[in-house]
Amino acid sequence: MMNRIVGRDDEVGALLRFLDGATSKPGALELVGDAGIGKSVLWEAGVALAIDRSYRVLSCRPVESEARFSYAVLTELLAHDFDDAAD
Repeated sequence: MMNRIVGRDDEVGALLRFLDGATSKPGALELVGDAGIGKSVLWEAGVALAIDRSYRVLSCRPVESEARFSYAVLTELLAHDFDDAAD
């Protein structure tokens, strides 16, 4: 995955710094930018890096038509792991 990312050293560095610092406290990282600039590639790299670091990753990607159902995605996200994630 990381060899697919060309010219985004600063962004990959930010992902790594975020993941390395996230072990001590909750946090969030927002990927912002115009359509087509590679946010999805960076997101996928961040997920892969987190998994490589043994983070528990709960992930889902709702489609645009589901956007008005703000909490519906939580059902999908937590359905299989709710007891573990509830803690």
